[in-house]
Amino acid sequence: MTITLHPASQFPLQDLAEVLNLCYEDYATPIRFNPRQLDFFIRAHDIALDASVVARARHGLVGVVLLGRRGTRGWVAGLGVKPSYRGQGLARRLMEELMVQAASRELTRLQLEVLSTNTRAQKLYKDLGWRVERELLIWERAGYEGPLPIHRERAREMDPMPLLEDVFDAWHPVRPCWQREKETLLHYAQGGMQAWGVVRAGKPVAYVMGFAPQHGRMPLLDVAVDPQVGYRSAGRAMIQNLHLMFNATVQLPNEPVASELNFLFTAMGYRVVLRQYEMIFDISNIRSGVL
Repeated sequence: MTITLHPASQFPLQDLAEVLNLCYEDYATPIRFNPRQLDFFIRAHDIALDASVVARARHGLVGVVLLGRRGTRGWVAGLGVKPSYRGQGLARRLMEELMVQAASRELTRLQLEVLSTNTRAQKLYKDLGWRVERELLIWERAGYEGPLPIHRERAREMDPMPLLEDVFDAWHPVRPCWQREKETLLHYAQGGMQAWGVVRAGKPVAYVMGFAPQHGRMPLLDVAVDPQVGYRSAGRAMIQNLHLMFNATVQLPNEPVASELNFLFTAMGYRVVLRQYEMIFDISNIRSGVL
């Protein structure tokens, strides 16, 4: 059986969405894209389709790996192989080709996230020279737990753009993951992302960003607190207000373990539902002939 590798840019979004959905249908967090949603994901995360790779067999696409690019940094936005084609070394072929494409475009560093329970993928990446950089936590608080105690302050809806431009950097002492970097959030702001904040003396001291709940779930895109005010004061007020405004299951993905926000989430009744490892690859390994 012949399987060939091609740039993802050669295929319509409909085909790319279909192969992604099939590759991740049995994943711990399944992916379901339609072409419009995939198009937004590509733009929001700066995916370079000409450097991304798909695998094609006689009957259609059977594997995919996407590459995001920001300056000299790259992000592997998912590596997947259809279940019936696994165990044949195809995932390794896809990743090796993506790494070569990254090197040819003069990127210096690649990063990705992998579930802590996905030991098979971790072994593949480590065999290719990747290393674990840090652990990321996915926090969640179920809607059935009800609102938190009402805080004396009330949060208000805010324009996310000034927050991203004026306070984002200072309020993120720990580097966020690719999906929550400022560049990503700026794209989401243009796509209708909302923000809610707590304001004191005319200035914001904490905010959350995301979209209004759908089907009882509210995935957040960012949470930030003015470190000079403090997580216990401003952060608690923001999270209490969030659950007062929205009776939904709230989830925040990929908070670094070094972040002080983790103490806030624990205190507010959140629990860690998944863990991921952020892994790093130094492109010089390719140029020096390690692969």
